[in-house]
Amino acid sequence: MSTNQGHHRGALGAKLRELRAREGMSGVALAAQLGWVQSKVSRIETGRQLPTEEDVHAWAVATNAGPAIVDTLLGQLRLSRTEHLAWRRGATDAGQAGTQRSMLDLAAEATLVKNFEVGIVPGLLQTPDYARVRLAENVEFHGAPGDDLEDALLLRIQRQQVLYDRNKQFHFIVTESVLRALLCPVEVMRGQLDRLSALIGMTNVRFGVIPIGAYLPLAPLHGFVMFDDAITVETWAEEETLQTAADAERFSRIFEQLDRVARYGDEARELIAEAIRQLRSPAER
Repeated sequence: MSTNQGHHRGALGAKLRELRAREGMSGVALAAQLGWVQSKVSRIETGRQLPTEEDVHAWAVATNAGPAIVDTLLGQLRLSRTEHLAWRRGATDAGQAGTQRSMLDLAAEATLVKNFEVGIVPGLLQTPDYARVRLAENVEFHGAPGDDLEDALLLRIQRQQVLYDRNKQFHFIVTESVLRALLCPVEVMRGQLDRLSALIGMTNVRFGVIPIGAYLPLAPLHGFVMFDDAITVETWAEEETLQTAADAERFSRIFEQLDRVARYGDEARELIAEAIRQLRSPAER
């Protein structure tokens, strides 16, 4: 987020952190008392997640904050809600590298990541060549600054190291269209599909494919990523962060329904292999 975008959220997080520290509580202890994952406390305090009014009241009770402080916190929360939560596809002051740093932090803190994609390979699974094409697309079509493309690429690849942390769980679901859409040169796509096939079988990674022709329980309108209970949704115009309990429940339910029609293991590997067999450059079609 840009400096202006995050001003009020940062101030609110700092005040909440001050209340916790005043009581001599660690973030882990506060999260346990509130029944939250620890990463939620960290995200709120650093301004990466906006608390709900219920969150603010619960935090105030846990830290013995009086009514006047609660009123101040709620006022800051209202101001925070007026700030634009979207980054306009890397066109903020932070650029694409700044966006990748934010995503790296979310992935590093989360213990469970769920990702559904309709048209592109999930960012955590992209090869460097595929990722470079996607980031270059942001420069050409969405006005993102181009001078930090290589830094953004390095950060995106660095983010993928979390896949090898056995304390984390990852669940990816893609439509078969993701395997078929030629969004890059054929040789790049072939390498990308090989990587997806190789990931199948990792103990902490589930990778599912929804076949073309499968009966879907709901329309797959867009992709989304769940970092524990924080959800990011990307559209043509922006990427928005959703973070209420209702949002988490809704998207968890959507993911569960998509999971029921996805294919895993050898079935997913065969769908990938068939996509590789049918790869053709535009000139060959």
